[in-house]
Amino acid sequence: MTLHRWDLIFVPSDEKDRVGHPAIIVSPPDILGDPRQGRINVLVGTKKVRAETVKSHQVVLNGADGLEFPTLVNCALVYQVRKSSILRSAGSVSHARRGAIAVRLRAALGLG
Repeated sequence: MTLHRWDLIFVPSDEKDRVGHPAIIVSPPDILGDPRQGRINVLVGTKKVRAETVKSHQVVLNGADGLEFPTLVNCALVYQVRKSSILRSAGSVSHARRGAIAVRLRAALGLG
């Protein structure tokens, strides 16, 4: 599987999780294309409950991004996952959401 920044993938939350959680790849191309690099950086999402309020460090993804349900992506915490743990690919984050994610990621991490 060829990986790209902004790909939407599913990764398990633990060893028993066969369905996984949606995650957005944020690693740079040189890391993604290097077979010696076994881990990548991702932002993880969880299913959004209707009444749940979107916080300043979150972005909502939906069908336009390849997901079946509204998903809150936490831009304040970057996870590292093994490339080998990816369960499946679900497409790519829409261009409209990429800017919002980048802004919230920079703000949450204090990068300007």
